[in-house]
Amino acid sequence: MKKFSRSIAVAFVLLCILAATVFVCACASEKEPTPTSNNTVTITYDTGKDGSSVDSLTAKPGSKIYPPIDPTRDGYVFDCWMLNGEPYVFDVMPEKSITLTAAWKKLYKITFDTGEGGSSVDTMWLVAGDIIDLGGISPTRPGYKFFGWERNGAEFTLTEMPAEDVALTAVWKAAYTITFNTLKDGVVVPPIVEEAGKSISQPVVNLPGWHVTKWLHNGVEYRFDKMPSENITLTAVWMELTNLPSMFIDLYKSDGSTNPLHDVEKDKDTYVSARVTLTNTEEKFALNFLKAEFKGRGNGSWNDIPDVGNYGKKRGYRIKFDKKQSLFGRTANKHWVVIAGANFDDVTMSRNYLAYNMAGEVFDNIEYSTAAHWIDLYVNNEYRGVYLLCEHVRVGDGRVDIESEYGVEDTGYLIEYDAYAYNEGVEGVNWFKIDGVRYPFTVKSPDPDDYLDEGITKVQFMQQIAYIKNFVQRVYNAALGGNYEEFSKLADVDSFVDMYILHELFKNTDTGYSSFYLYKKPGEDKLYAGPPWDFDATTNYSANDRGDRSPSGIYVADSIKNSPSEFTASYLYISLYKTSGFLNAVKARWKKLSPDISAFIERRMNDEVYATYRAAMGKNFAMWKQKAQSSAETGWIADMKALKKWLTDRVAWLDGAWA
Repeated sequence: MKKFSRSIAVAFVLLCILAATVFVCACASEKEPTPTSNNTVTITYDTGKDGSSVDSLTAKPGSKIYPPIDPTRDGYVFDCWMLNGEPYVFDVMPEKSITLTAAWKKLYKITFDTGEGGSSVDTMWLVAGDIIDLGGISPTRPGYKFFGWERNGAEFTLTEMPAEDVALTAVWKAAYTITFNTLKDGVVVPPIVEEAGKSISQPVVNLPGWHVTKWLHNGVEYRFDKMPSENITLTAVWMELTNLPSMFIDLYKSDGSTNPLHDVEKDKDTYVSARVTLTNTEEKFALNFLKAEFKGRGNGSWNDIPDVGNYGKKRGYRIKFDKKQSLFGRTANKHWVVIAGANFDDVTMSRNYLAYNMAGEVFDNIEYSTAAHWIDLYVNNEYRGVYLLCEHVRVGDGRVDIESEYGVEDTGYLIEYDAYAYNEGVEGVNWFKIDGVRYPFTVKSPDPDDYLDEGITKVQFMQQIAYIKNFVQRVYNAALGGNYEEFSKLADVDSFVDMYILHELFKNTDTGYSSFYLYKKPGEDKLYAGPPWDFDATTNYSANDRGDRSPSGIYVADSIKNSPSEFTASYLYISLYKTSGFLNAVKARWKKLSPDISAFIERRMNDEVYATYRAAMGKNFAMWKQKAQSSAETGWIADMKALKKWLTDRVAWLDGAWA
């Protein structure tokens, strides 16, 4: 009985506690406020007199907010919203309602009076202090040329808008007009409007596959010099181009008249004035009438070539621009060359093209190789054939990138093993000779022609040349003496190996004769091989006096058998090849390069390539070999296929020899 009563008592206590809890919770919930409109605040926008209205914003305090769309007001431009005299920053809703006031900047106008017959110009609205830019405003008026604006009779020169309206009047001068009849639908050349006697230039016309060779006035070629004192119309004379980029060289004398090419070629080493145009290419690569100088280049390729009747000889040339110029995206430089490409019976015009591009794409231990682009060359609007546009081998950014200083012995040097060096001036200045090899070395950089201009004496410059001569002698002594370990200390072996493989692959007949370049970097006791140059007399070269023409055999590193001529293989590489160190380096490097070389050959020599260039190459050989266009095209393709087979067989033979 007591136990039951105790249970009832416990239950009663629990019931009371539960009831109390419910009562407390109920009281607490009654004290929590219910959300009402009184929990929001409002931002009101005051745009002032004549300002467009802006809807107010109502939201909870602390919520994220953003500026409204800018209001508008005639004659003014909106600046910002202000609160209590300060610009308001929109972030979150304030704790209480506020009113923001629009700040305005007054607009002032510039009006333009172009006079009777002048084209209209829209009024310009600006805020005081704004930059005034009238550069893009050029009204027109028949019979006049626009020369700018004046205000109140004086030249207008303000660059910032004043806090007032401005009225401008166009300044005109009587002028004449040259209009152009292109004779081609859709090709429009803007007229030239200018005062009589003012200098004028020939307009630029870019039309793929075509070039304006001249403009005619009443059937007579018009010379762009001074503006005539009458209105005239010129008519275009077009030349159809191949699919190659086309370079036009216009040669002229001091009086502006044309300078005939045959007169220029009488003195190969003297520059003449020229203007250069590059067209029929991507717009970003096009050049238009750039000032330059032009002269001949080459030794054997200048003289030892046949004369083709009225066409003369297909020779190479140098171009020196007035200012540094990039061609086909290469680093800008003043100096470029155009190589004839068909000399020495190179019936493919591809040997230099292939060697230079292969060096650049495959032989990464050769630090620099020239660009090589096929172009059609025209001199004084006369077609001269397909040429190879290349960078001239010289020290400079993007080329042999070493620093050559005058009066400093341990500086950068660029030299060439060169059988023609004896014709290059004074021994010890322009060239030097070392023991153990047949021919001298020509000094390319520092340029021997400029040392006096650089403030050093002949004796000081000769001390520099003695320094590089002694260094080269040490390198050759090590190589010719079979001391590969010493050679490795004095020479950059990787570049010499790559250069050897490139020359051996092509069986270059000039490696031990000329055009073999070497350079030394400042502050570094290493001689480097490169850049590669002059590969036209290579591969299955047809001259019989330069040795084996087959794709087999070691050529550059061996004496040329049964050859009575002065051309020999390289003494340097003959000696190095006999050392196990150099030969092992060649074999290891060839194993890596061989697949890439084969891929390069296939990429540059296939049916698609032949089809792309057959018409341009055919046109060249139709002229220089006096053939019909069709037979010239098929002949070029046959020669390209024969060259490809020779190179492919050569790679296969070297794969076996250097396994």
